[in-house]
Amino acid sequence: MINRRRRGTAIVDTLEGILVVSRNNRTFYLPGGGAEDGESRQDAAVRELREETGLQAVKCRFLFEYPSFTNDHKVFLMETKGIAEPENEIKYLDFFDGSNLKVSSTTWEIIELYHLRKNLKKAQGTMNSEKQ
Repeated sequence: MINRRRRGTAIVDTLEGILVVSRNNRTFYLPGGGAEDGESRQDAAVRELREETGLQAVKCRFLFEYPSFTNDHKVFLMETKGIAEPENEIKYLDFFDGSNLKVSSTTWEIIELYHLRKNLKKAQGTMNSEKQ
């Protein structure tokens, strides 16, 4: 049995792309981190986003769970306020638009799943409005 870490993962979707962070400017990841004892993964995602970028979450919506090799992610869409700047162990941040940065394979898969679900929801909304 694999014991995976309980991780809260934040998606901050902006006009520039999805916010990603890096410690070394080689590989970028979605903000987030492990939940502490007694902490929910939503609270961990909000806390880690603030600790890594200085952004304050003003809205947080659960999207989906994603199991990776080392983590059990709960992924949350965040609306934020503030200006994103690298803080603590994070040395770089950027906005991923699909091809401009090297992201981890897990980050890539989570972003792809997010886009698939977002596009499916849009398509369903269009179909529902056409029926009316």
